[in-house]
Amino acid sequence: MRRRITGIVAVLLIASAVLWAADVSELRTAFTDAIADGDASAAISNYDDMIAQAEKEYKKAERSYEKALEAGNMQKAMEARRDMYSISYDAMTRDETDDLLSLILSEDEEKKAEDAAWLMDNSRYYNPSITYEWSSSGDGYSFSYSSKSSVVPGEEVTLPDKDSIRVNRSISGVLTGWGITPDEVTYAPGETIIAPYTDQTLYAIWDTAVIFKDTVTGMEQEVSDVKDGDIIDVPALANDDDSFVFAGWVDPSTGEYIAPDETTFELEGNGAEFEALWKNAELSDLEARHYSIDALPVNTQADLTFVISNNGTEDLKNVEIECTGEDGLTVLSGNGVIRSVGAGDSVTVQGLKVVGKEAGDYMLHITATDRDGDVWSADFTVTVE
Repeated sequence: MRRRITGIVAVLLIASAVLWAADVSELRTAFTDAIADGDASAAISNYDDMIAQAEKEYKKAERSYEKALEAGNMQKAMEARRDMYSISYDAMTRDETDDLLSLILSEDEEKKAEDAAWLMDNSRYYNPSITYEWSSSGDGYSFSYSSKSSVVPGEEVTLPDKDSIRVNRSISGVLTGWGITPDEVTYAPGETIIAPYTDQTLYAIWDTAVIFKDTVTGMEQEVSDVKDGDIIDVPALANDDDSFVFAGWVDPSTGEYIAPDETTFELEGNGAEFEALWKNAELSDLEARHYSIDALPVNTQADLTFVISNNGTEDLKNVEIECTGEDGLTVLSGNGVIRSVGAGDSVTVQGLKVVGKEAGDYMLHITATDRDGDVWSADFTVTVE
């Protein structure tokens, strides 16, 4: 009796295995049928099973090929190799993609995001995008531009802000937002939204305005409802850190410059966006190239380096460097001109050479003067032993 039961169990297991191991073509048909039946979950499951089955069959044929080669059975190896190349499945068509997407879009939000991401990974016909379009026209001018960006459906995407669009603001005006229609703002510049599940176009909407903004003090001011020829008041700026020197305003889109002492300007065109310019030079990190700055040998020429950093928003041009030491510390060389230190950049200055004639602590004074006569300085202690 026991042997009979065992035989029945074995038959059931074999039958189950045959049922589970549906071939690739059957699973492909099941995928198509599930879409026709309106069952997105079944369609996705069948498609995944189809790919898994194809991979399983390929790995089996690949292993058979390797084992046949090891055994020296070239006929079996060739048969296995043919099996490897014969294993394939029909990828999802454009129509199937569209039909499955229609089913996915009717799901709840969490399931929809999950299944749409799956569809993007498995169909070359599903690649949703946002197209940004901006245009403007007037007397004697017209421009139009578009930019397309692929998105992952259901995930967050940040829309371009004013700084992301390089246009002549005197022609276009200032970006006030993005609209799903060209005449009304739907989203603010730089707003984070959920990426769409189908292709969408967002239209840039412009406003006649003048904006003043400053990244150093955090000030931002907007003057709305302006027109060509208006006289605009320029805000006054102050910084508690006197190492920052205010250098005026500039609209990067046009290059229009407002000098530091100007209090008004005449608007040309539909708008402008001015950024505050600040100059700053910080002198730091005095080091000796071959010795310790705290232990320079007496009566020995020592090469020193230091760093000049521009923490402002305006490039420093033609910066004159002057180095002087107090009695007992002779500066042999170190004066010169740095052509430019870009905003946010740092430059390591070489060529400073000193001699300490007697042991002791000495003050080394370094000044940096730009082409406008603005001066920054720092004192460093040098120890000679």
